[in-house]
Amino acid sequence: MSDHYLLIAVLIVLIGGAVKGYRRGFLRLAVWFAVLIASLFIVTKVSPYVSDFLIKNTTLYDNVREKIIRAYETKNEEDLKSIEKDGGSDKEDDLIDSFGFPDIISDTLRSNNTSDIYNRLAVTIFRDYIAGYLSALSIKAGTFVGLFLLLAIIWLILITAIKILEKIPVLRTFNRLLGMAMGITLSLVFVWVFFLATMMFFANSFGNWVFAQVKADPILTYLFNNNILFELIR
Repeated sequence: MSDHYLLIAVLIVLIGGAVKGYRRGFLRLAVWFAVLIASLFIVTKVSPYVSDFLIKNTTLYDNVREKIIRAYETKNEEDLKSIEKDGGSDKEDDLIDSFGFPDIISDTLRSNNTSDIYNRLAVTIFRDYIAGYLSALSIKAGTFVGLFLLLAIIWLILITAIKILEKIPVLRTFNRLLGMAMGITLSLVFVWVFFLATMMFFANSFGNWVFAQVKADPILTYLFNNNILFELIR
Protein backbone atom coordinates (compact mmCIF):
# COMPACT_ATOMS: atom_id res chain seq x y z
CA MET A 1 0.00 0.00 0.00
CA SER A 2 2.80 2.41 0.91
CA ASP A 3 4.22 2.14 -2.63
CA HIS A 4 1.06 3.43 -4.27
CA TYR A 5 0.39 6.74 -2.53
CA LEU A 6 0.50 8.74 -5.75
CA LEU A 7 -1.82 6.36 -7.60
CA ILE A 8 -4.29 6.46 -4.69
CA ALA A 9 -4.18 10.27 -4.68
CA VAL A 10 -4.78 10.44 -8.45
CA LEU A 11 -7.69 7.99 -8.24
CA ILE A 12 -9.23 9.98 -5.37
CA VAL A 13 -9.03 13.14 -7.48
CA LEU A 14 -10.66 11.45 -10.49
CA ILE A 15 -13.39 9.75 -8.44
CA GLY A 16 -14.00 12.97 -6.54
CA GLY A 17 -14.37 14.77 -9.85
CA ALA A 18 -16.90 12.18 -11.04
CA VAL A 19 -18.97 12.47 -7.86
CA LYS A 20 -18.82 16.26 -7.86
CA GLY A 21 -19.73 16.33 -11.55
CA TYR A 22 -22.72 14.05 -10.98
CA ARG A 23 -23.97 16.18 -8.10
CA ARG A 24 -23.51 19.51 -9.87
CA GLY A 25 -24.49 18.40 -13.37
CA PHE A 26 -23.24 19.17 -16.84
CA LEU A 27 -24.69 22.65 -17.22
CA ARG A 28 -22.86 24.09 -14.24
CA LEU A 29 -19.59 22.33 -15.02
CA ALA A 30 -19.85 23.36 -18.67
CA VAL A 31 -19.03 26.89 -17.55
CA TRP A 32 -16.00 25.58 -15.65
CA PHE A 33 -14.94 23.62 -18.71
CA ALA A 34 -15.34 26.61 -21.04
CA VAL A 35 -13.25 28.75 -18.70
CA LEU A 36 -10.69 25.95 -18.44
CA ILE A 37 -10.35 25.75 -22.23
CA ALA A 38 -10.09 29.53 -22.48
CA SER A 39 -7.47 29.58 -19.73
CA LEU A 40 -5.43 26.84 -21.40
CA PHE A 41 -5.61 28.70 -24.71
CA ILE A 42 -4.40 31.94 -23.13
CA VAL A 43 -1.67 30.19 -21.14
CA THR A 44 -0.51 28.32 -24.25
CA LYS A 45 -0.12 31.59 -26.15
CA VAL A 46 1.46 33.61 -23.34
CA SER A 47 3.59 30.97 -21.60
CA PRO A 48 6.34 30.67 -24.28
CA TYR A 49 7.03 34.41 -24.12
CA VAL A 50 7.15 34.44 -20.33
CA SER A 51 9.37 31.37 -20.11
CA ASP A 52 11.71 32.72 -22.82
CA PHE A 53 11.99 35.97 -20.88
CA LEU A 54 12.79 34.12 -17.67
CA ILE A 55 15.39 31.96 -19.41
CA LYS A 56 17.13 34.81 -21.23
CA ASN A 57 16.81 37.71 -18.80
CA THR A 58 16.98 36.24 -15.31
CA THR A 59 19.30 34.01 -13.33
CA LEU A 60 16.57 31.37 -12.97
CA TYR A 61 17.85 29.29 -15.87
CA ASP A 62 21.42 29.23 -14.55
CA ASN A 63 20.23 28.37 -11.05
CA VAL A 64 18.05 25.49 -12.22
CA ARG A 65 20.77 24.26 -14.56
CA GLU A 66 23.35 24.26 -11.78
CA LYS A 67 21.05 22.24 -9.55
CA ILE A 68 20.41 19.70 -12.30
CA ILE A 69 24.14 19.42 -12.98
CA ARG A 70 24.79 18.64 -9.32
CA ALA A 71 21.97 16.09 -9.17
CA TYR A 72 22.47 14.16 -12.41
CA GLU A 73 25.81 14.90 -14.01
CA THR A 74 27.81 14.35 -10.82
CA LYS A 75 26.54 10.83 -10.23
CA ASN A 76 26.90 9.96 -13.92
CA GLU A 77 30.32 11.54 -14.41
CA GLU A 78 32.02 8.38 -15.65
CA ASP A 79 29.33 7.67 -18.24
CA LEU A 80 29.47 11.26 -19.45
CA LYS A 81 33.23 11.12 -19.82
CA SER A 82 32.90 7.88 -21.79
CA ILE A 83 30.34 9.48 -24.11
CA GLU A 84 32.54 12.54 -24.65
CA LYS A 85 35.56 10.34 -25.37
CA ASP A 86 34.02 7.62 -27.57
CA GLY A 87 30.65 9.09 -28.60
CA GLY A 88 27.78 6.84 -29.55
CA SER A 89 24.04 7.46 -29.56
CA ASP A 90 23.42 4.11 -27.85
CA LYS A 91 25.42 5.20 -24.82
CA GLU A 92 23.54 8.50 -24.74
CA ASP A 93 20.19 6.69 -24.91
CA ASP A 94 21.24 4.32 -22.14
CA LEU A 95 22.27 7.23 -19.94
CA ILE A 96 18.94 8.97 -20.55
CA ASP A 97 17.12 5.78 -19.55
CA SER A 98 19.21 5.53 -16.39
CA PHE A 99 17.78 8.81 -15.08
CA GLY A 100 14.50 7.03 -14.36
CA PHE A 101 12.20 9.57 -16.01
CA PRO A 102 8.77 8.55 -17.38
CA ASP A 103 8.90 7.52 -21.04
CA ILE A 104 7.48 10.78 -22.40
CA ILE A 105 10.42 12.75 -20.93
CA SER A 106 13.05 10.19 -21.92
CA ASP A 107 11.68 9.99 -25.47
CA THR A 108 11.72 13.79 -25.71
CA LEU A 109 15.35 13.92 -24.58
CA ARG A 110 16.28 11.32 -27.19
CA SER A 111 14.32 12.89 -30.06
CA ASN A 112 15.69 16.38 -29.34
CA ASN A 113 19.30 15.22 -29.12
CA THR A 114 20.07 16.94 -32.42
CA SER A 115 22.38 19.64 -33.72
CA ASP A 116 19.47 22.07 -34.13
CA ILE A 117 18.56 21.82 -30.45
CA TYR A 118 22.22 22.06 -29.47
CA ASN A 119 22.45 25.32 -31.43
CA ARG A 120 19.24 26.63 -29.85
CA LEU A 121 20.58 25.87 -26.37
CA ALA A 122 24.04 27.20 -27.31
CA VAL A 123 25.74 23.94 -26.27
CA THR A 124 28.20 21.63 -28.01
CA ILE A 125 28.39 18.49 -25.88
CA PHE A 126 25.88 15.96 -24.58
CA ARG A 127 26.20 16.80 -20.88
CA ASP A 128 25.40 20.47 -21.55
CA TYR A 129 22.46 19.45 -23.71
CA ILE A 130 20.95 17.33 -20.90
CA ALA A 131 21.38 20.07 -18.29
CA GLY A 132 20.20 22.81 -20.61
CA TYR A 133 17.17 20.98 -21.98
CA LEU A 134 15.96 19.81 -18.57
CA SER A 135 16.42 23.32 -17.18
CA ALA A 136 14.42 24.87 -20.02
CA LEU A 137 11.72 22.20 -19.70
CA SER A 138 11.51 22.78 -15.96
CA ILE A 139 11.07 26.54 -16.40
CA LYS A 140 8.51 26.08 -19.17
CA ALA A 141 6.49 23.72 -16.99
CA GLY A 142 6.68 26.10 -14.04
CA THR A 143 5.62 29.05 -16.17
CA PHE A 144 2.69 27.15 -17.66
CA VAL A 145 1.42 26.01 -14.25
CA GLY A 146 1.91 29.46 -12.70
CA LEU A 147 -0.06 31.22 -15.42
CA PHE A 148 -2.76 28.56 -15.32
CA LEU A 149 -3.24 29.06 -11.58
CA LEU A 150 -3.26 32.83 -12.05
CA LEU A 151 -6.14 32.61 -14.52
CA ALA A 152 -8.08 30.06 -12.46
CA ILE A 153 -9.53 32.77 -10.26
CA ILE A 154 -11.96 33.84 -13.00
CA TRP A 155 -13.75 30.48 -12.63
CA LEU A 156 -15.24 31.61 -9.33
CA ILE A 157 -16.78 34.64 -11.01
CA LEU A 158 -18.34 32.88 -14.01
CA ILE A 159 -19.73 29.74 -12.36
CA THR A 160 -22.70 31.45 -10.68
CA ALA A 161 -24.33 32.38 -14.00
CA ILE A 162 -25.57 28.85 -14.74
CA LYS A 163 -27.57 28.15 -11.56
CA ILE A 164 -30.94 29.08 -13.06
CA LEU A 165 -30.81 26.51 -15.89
CA GLU A 166 -29.89 23.57 -13.67
CA LYS A 167 -33.17 23.87 -11.74
CA ILE A 168 -35.25 22.65 -14.74
CA PRO A 169 -36.53 19.12 -13.74
CA VAL A 170 -36.41 17.59 -17.25
CA LEU A 171 -32.72 18.38 -17.58
CA ARG A 172 -31.71 17.25 -14.11
CA THR A 173 -30.75 13.58 -14.74
CA PHE A 174 -29.16 14.21 -18.12
CA ASN A 175 -27.42 17.21 -16.66
CA ARG A 176 -25.92 15.14 -13.85
CA LEU A 177 -24.70 12.29 -16.09
CA LEU A 178 -23.00 14.71 -18.44
CA GLY A 179 -21.69 16.49 -15.37
CA MET A 180 -20.06 13.25 -14.20
CA ALA A 181 -18.19 12.96 -17.50
CA MET A 182 -17.23 16.61 -17.35
CA GLY A 183 -16.05 16.22 -13.75
CA ILE A 184 -13.75 13.36 -14.71
CA THR A 185 -12.37 15.40 -17.60
CA LEU A 186 -11.71 18.43 -15.42
CA SER A 187 -10.05 16.30 -12.77
CA LEU A 188 -7.86 14.65 -15.41
CA VAL A 189 -6.69 18.06 -16.60
CA PHE A 190 -5.71 18.98 -13.05
CA VAL A 191 -3.82 15.67 -12.76
CA TRP A 192 -2.00 16.54 -15.99
CA VAL A 193 -1.21 20.01 -14.65
CA PHE A 194 0.20 18.36 -11.51
CA PHE A 195 2.36 16.10 -13.67
CA LEU A 196 3.64 19.18 -15.49
CA ALA A 197 4.41 20.78 -12.15
CA THR A 198 6.57 17.79 -11.16
CA MET A 199 8.89 18.67 -14.04
CA MET A 200 9.97 21.68 -12.01
CA PHE A 201 11.62 19.22 -9.59
CA PHE A 202 14.00 17.22 -11.80
CA ALA A 203 16.79 17.54 -9.27
CA ASN A 204 14.56 17.23 -6.22
CA SER A 205 13.65 14.21 -4.13
CA PHE A 206 9.95 14.97 -4.61
CA GLY A 207 10.31 14.90 -8.40
CA ASN A 208 12.30 11.67 -8.29
CA TRP A 209 9.65 10.13 -6.02
CA VAL A 210 6.85 11.09 -8.43
CA PHE A 211 8.77 9.74 -11.44
CA ALA A 212 9.43 6.47 -9.60
CA GLN A 213 5.74 6.17 -8.69
CA VAL A 214 4.76 6.79 -12.32
CA LYS A 215 7.25 4.25 -13.66
CA ALA A 216 6.08 1.61 -11.19
CA ASP A 217 2.36 1.80 -11.95
CA PRO A 218 0.75 1.15 -15.38
CA ILE A 219 -2.18 3.53 -14.77
CA LEU A 220 0.07 6.41 -13.77
CA THR A 221 2.41 5.57 -16.65
CA TYR A 222 -0.48 5.76 -19.11
CA LEU A 223 -1.78 9.05 -17.67
CA PHE A 224 1.69 10.61 -17.57
CA ASN A 225 2.76 9.49 -21.04
CA ASN A 226 -0.53 10.60 -22.59
CA ASN A 227 -0.49 14.05 -21.03
CA ILE A 228 -1.68 16.25 -23.89
CA LEU A 229 -0.51 19.36 -22.01
CA PHE A 230 3.08 18.14 -22.34
CA GLU A 231 2.85 18.75 -26.08
CA LEU A 232 2.31 22.44 -25.34
CA ILE A 233 5.70 22.93 -23.67
CA ARG A 234 8.18 20.53 -25.20
